[in-house]
Amino acid sequence: MAAYVELHCHSAYSFLDGASQPEELAARAAELGYDALALTDHDGVYGSLEFAHAAKVFGIRPITGAEVTLESGAHITLLVETRRGYGNLCRLLTAAHAGTRRPGKSGVGSTEPPKSGGAGFAGARAGTREPLPPSVSLETVAELNEGLVCLSGCSRRGLAVRDANAAARLAQAFGRDRFFVELQRPYERGDAHRNALL
Repeated sequence: MAAYVELHCHSAYSFLDGASQPEELAARAAELGYDALALTDHDGVYGSLEFAHAAKVFGIRPITGAEVTLESGAHITLLVETRRGYGNLCRLLTAAHAGTRRPGKSGVGSTEPPKSGGAGFAGARAGTREPLPPSVSLETVAELNEGLVCLSGCSRRGLAVRDANAAARLAQAFGRDRFFVELQRPYERGDAHRNALL
């Protein structure tokens, strides 16, 4: 029987979803006897380098990945399999973050300089618009799938939970050996029913 490997783990870099630093996650994984652990923070690989260094110290294999938000608001989990996969994950994350600033007054796309008014940080933000959440299209993920493994997403906002047809399209793009339905038991009402449907 294969050893258990956690493939969907958030660090403190996933605000409100994870609380532990990457080093703490590596230490706990070693304590639990894991051979490997995937760090999959929201829409970024923010803690992956420090996690990789800590995992080496604790003798576990780090798996780099990210929980990526699609334009529909659904999530998928992408895990890096190869060097090409790491490049594709970075391209997807760049695409996801590329449209996070609204054009307009004192924002990206504006020719007007930011207003500071000598008020420090608060003044520097005056007149700017709040950023949009990162997201990437399903088509872009399907196009840049080489070297990546795709999990169907979390229990709350996972693609398989929200849009079975879109999940089927990604399953076709990734193939049977690189697309997997993600089952979770966060001990919430309806877990068993949701997992049975998936």
